[in-house]
Amino acid sequence: MKIIKYLTDWKYRYFSRKLRGVQSMIVDLEFKRFKTSEIREEVRQTYDQHKAKLLSIETTITHEREKSKTGDVKAMPDGDIARLDDEVARLKQEIQRYEAQINAMDVDVNGANPTSENPEGFAGINQQLDSLRELEGMVRDYIKNL
Repeated sequence: MKIIKYLTDWKYRYFSRKLRGVQSMIVDLEFKRFKTSEIREEVRQTYDQHKAKLLSIETTITHEREKSKTGDVKAMPDGDIARLDDEVARLKQEIQRYEAQINAMDVDVNGANPTSENPEGFAGINQQLDSLRELEGMVRDYIKNL
């Protein structure tokens, strides 16, 4: 019966194709969510490495400054400490950039609630998937009624 209906009823064919299109969009968004999560994890790991490096350099700077105050002969020259200070400033900028990337990816996947900066909010991939799954159910129900 279903095959005969598919061959003879144009509405049935149209909504069957529409259903396949919705299912394709769901698969595409699931892939996008997976890849975004994968990239976010890579950025987070780099972020963590930079934070650890920053902590290490700041600790080194503190110890070297204490050594130079006490007059230790093995203290680093002031030029090296200045170079480390420059490295600290550069790392802090990179860390802020990584934080912004991570937050942007989180908003892309999870969406954002309305705020004063963005009064309409933002529908993320998860909300789009929920909407498409709801649409898929509605199209299936409609096809059954044809």
